[in-house]
Amino acid sequence: MINSLFGQFSPDTILFIPLQLVSCMIAIVWALYIFPTNFFSGRIGYIWTTVRLEAMKLLFQNGKKASAPWITTLTAVFFIILSVNLMGLFPYAFTVTSHASFTYSLAVPLWLSVNFLGFFMAFNSRLSYLVPQGTPSFLIPAMVWIETLSLIAQPIALGLRLAANLTAGHLLIFLLSTATWILASSPIVSALTLIILGLLFILEVGVACIQAYVFTSLVNFYLDQNI
Repeated sequence: MINSLFGQFSPDTILFIPLQLVSCMIAIVWALYIFPTNFFSGRIGYIWTTVRLEAMKLLFQNGKKASAPWITTLTAVFFIILSVNLMGLFPYAFTVTSHASFTYSLAVPLWLSVNFLGFFMAFNSRLSYLVPQGTPSFLIPAMVWIETLSLIAQPIALGLRLAANLTAGHLLIFLLSTATWILASSPIVSALTLIILGLLFILEVGVACIQAYVFTSLVNFYLDQNI
């Protein structure tokens, strides 16, 4: 039973098994089948292959050839986030991506990896990004600090964006669900709020998909900047 507005985001257990662990394990299972295997066959295999290929085209259509080794990793990240986001919309499910601890555990390692790769492959080129071309000499110290802070802000914004959007959507659904229940004695008003709730749920499904795409696309964008 939820006793507060944010009670739905509290970790829970079923048969002594943490729900967040169940969500992550189901999502990871999908990630294990990024490339064709014998596990899926027939029409299910065809559908899964089509979805996988379309997702890859969408994510990497503007990517550089040098980012090809990262396609598997980023596609796996996309399907993990997408699966966790969608599973969080089921009744009594736990939304792992509404917790910053989970989103930052993805954002920070990925950001560090692509930046370490950039400094390792082209150290001087990466340092040049700290001073935009044409910057006056007296502004160089300030620009270095500004660009450094903007660089550090990338993983913070990456993780916070995902958690904040999922949290906001779930809170709206919770509030409208509560309003529908309270106004059940008034059929017309209750029916209106129920329709709005249904539309909001459809919108939240779209947000779950879009946020998985945005997260992966931004990591891919940071990767392209470093290679």
